[in-house]
Amino acid sequence: MMKRMFLLALVLLLAVPVAEAGRKKKKAGQLDDSVYTDNGFDFSLTVHENWKARIRKDKDSYRLVLTQKNYGIPPDYQRVPDYTKVPRLAIFADTSTAGVYPFLDSLLSDSYKSDQKKSAMKECEILYESELVPMGRKRAEIGGSSAVIWKGKSKYMKEIQETAGSVAGKRIYGAYGGAIVVTKKDNVIVLFHVMCEWQFYESVMSEVMSIVTSLKWPPEEGEES
Repeated sequence: MMKRMFLLALVLLLAVPVAEAGRKKKKAGQLDDSVYTDNGFDFSLTVHENWKARIRKDKDSYRLVLTQKNYGIPPDYQRVPDYTKVPRLAIFADTSTAGVYPFLDSLLSDSYKSDQKKSAMKECEILYESELVPMGRKRAEIGGSSAVIWKGKSKYMKEIQETAGSVAGKRIYGAYGGAIVVTKKDNVIVLFHVMCEWQFYESVMSEVMSIVTSLKWPPEEGEES
């Protein structure tokens, strides 16, 4: 009898990890007819048709990552297109008491440290570039809320192998362009980060801003949706 009970307990114990593994991880939101709706922070936005979406897990601060499908390739990379920086838009959301300008300044600061900054910086690739030159910031309004748009440029040098049998690499000089958009409604901060090859920055940002400006918050009580 004791042996049977022990075997039954062992089977149940082994079944728990299998059940947990089979359970689907909760997503940060859902995508329906190109409209992403966030489960945790209630905002929604429309994904441009030229961007592929990957929804993150609900526990992640970065909720959604978009990758441009048809992107420009610099002439120097025509034979080796994989060296191209593929435009990527990462969308972060969290609660914060800071306004949009102080929140942006906290990311740009070399001395400021916090767990929230550490989380937000994970996808802010342009801020890790060694030769980053700020190109200005401007005030905006997104989804009826105040926002700030920051722009930066970073030059780079790469040595690329154009063919598998190349003895020496070819030295390429170029630049990346990046932008950070921060907006806030009540205590919810939403941050957008994008980085791409500088020569395609304007065309990439045209599509990015169509996504950013589509941001909508749930209507206030008494407002029409």
